[in-house]
Amino acid sequence: MLFKFATRFMGILAAVLIVFALAIHFLFPAKFTIDLWIIVVPLILGFPIVFSVLLAKDEELNPETVN
Repeated sequence: MLFKFATRFMGILAAVLIVFALAIHFLFPAKFTIDLWIIVVPLILGFPIVFSVLLAKDEELNPETVN
């Protein structure tokens, strides 16, 4: 169960990281790149955490309750 949760989290994290990286690279000038990465790192880490927890079932988050 934990493996399923972890793989879902890593998949969402990779997708969010790719989207943000492409957006920063193509939508903003090069002189703002470092500043934007510093600003969006909490978002890049926060979205996968929230989405993974929202999509998780109770058995994945609480394995000791499963019989």
